[in-house]
Amino acid sequence: MAHKIITIAGLKGGTAKTSTATNLGAWWSSAGRRVLLIDADPNGSATKLHARGDGALLAEGSAVAPIQQAPMAMAKSWDLVVVDTAGGSRDEQRTYAEGSDFVLAPCQPAASSIEQVVDLAEILKAAGKPFGVVLTMCDTRRKVDATKTRQVLERVGLPVLTSQITLLSAWPKAEAAGVAVRDARTDADRPDAGAATAWQQIGDLAAEIETKVKP
Repeated sequence: MAHKIITIAGLKGGTAKTSTATNLGAWWSSAGRRVLLIDADPNGSATKLHARGDGALLAEGSAVAPIQQAPMAMAKSWDLVVVDTAGGSRDEQRTYAEGSDFVLAPCQPAASSIEQVVDLAEILKAAGKPFGVVLTMCDTRRKVDATKTRQVLERVGLPVLTSQITLLSAWPKAEAAGVAVRDARTDADRPDAGAATAWQQIGDLAAEIETKVKP
């Protein structure tokens, strides 16, 4: 069936790929889109997150499938397919990129993360697929780090999205509970103060990605 495939890619872990993938899936499904979230991580991070929340991550009509079940799942009708990859090999990332309509590369403001995104960009360029870098885990107390990271990436010609994801307590809270970040709660079972901000950042990112994906 015709659908758009958005792949969240990276050559290393720890860049918030799974948080980004699962919350993008949650955003689009909450907006009435039929979303298939494919878990291509051997550790099953997205699948486990979905299970922890008893399926509360995605709205009815959307689903999560491990990579082994992807061919059968993708035969159904979806509006969007979001692929959460592991920090994998160059060959794996190229294979996923070649089957995508758009590739999103999360990058935190750190030298090792910048280096892996630059390496990944070479793979994505070779695959001939549109892609963009999103800055993640940005500490608002050190805004200069995100600014410098953006400048470095743009200086080497990489497309850095305007949207960025800040470092907030809502992210690990949501992941631990297996829910979208909008539903993150504190240890005292109150709504997390940063949940609304984090959710809006996901919405902004989703909207920007959609401008990059050909109809």
